[in-house]
Amino acid sequence: MSSSPSYDGRHRAPGRHRAPRRGPRVPAGFRGGFILPTAAAAALVVTATGATVAESSPMHVDPTGHQATTRAQSAALAEFDRVEATQQREVQATAAQSRVLEAQRIARSAERRAVAGKVAKQKAQAAAAAAVAKAEAKRKSSERWLMPIKGAVFTSGYGWRWGRMHQGDDFGTPIGTPLHAMSSGTIVFAGVQGGYGNKVEIEYWDGTVSVFGHMNSIAVSVGDKVAPGDVVGASGNTGHSTGPHLHLEIHPGGGAAIDPAPWLRDHGLQ
Repeated sequence: MSSSPSYDGRHRAPGRHRAPRRGPRVPAGFRGGFILPTAAAAALVVTATGATVAESSPMHVDPTGHQATTRAQSAALAEFDRVEATQQREVQATAAQSRVLEAQRIARSAERRAVAGKVAKQKAQAAAAAAVAKAEAKRKSSERWLMPIKGAVFTSGYGWRWGRMHQGDDFGTPIGTPLHAMSSGTIVFAGVQGGYGNKVEIEYWDGTVSVFGHMNSIAVSVGDKVAPGDVVGASGNTGHSTGPHLHLEIHPGGGAAIDPAPWLRDHGLQ
């Protein structure tokens, strides 16, 4: 009787094939009791992956380009602000310089006005002084005193003569010798009067009256204005006269006649 081979589990039955293996192959060291559960394996993988991730730089992805656009806009705004600030500083500097220049211009204008005013004042003062000097010179010229006749010879003085008062000085001169106003004045008499013959009276600026007698001719009329040296007529021998001469009388203030000699000396005429 033939016996059947025994099966102890170590021998496979002859004629049978093993089914093909499926799924990942597990290393030998992890076979049997060393196979980790699925969750533990996943934790191990995550732990290892996390360590790797922790050691690497994060990677940012901007698929729409929004962040790049924002950065560009920010940079553009910063540049605009910088340019605007620069322009503002330049404007402020220009304005400050303009204010300085304007202040300098105003100061120069004020200085020019002050100088012009000073010059104008000096000119006005000089003109006023010149006008005063001119007026004074004119006054002095108009108020200067001159002898009424030139080249004459003194022949008779003031005093009693032939029983009557001779009230002037006589100066012998040929007939027709020009007779001049002694200073500025007004003709108060021009004509014939008694022993004077042809006679002219002149009232001068200070009130003194001069009398010219025995004239040959008269060249003025009452009311005429005369200046020193103006010709008022010519010497002669008219009236009570013993020869051609000028009879000169001086009446201060239009009053009584005085001795002409001292008065002429006081006026620098003798």
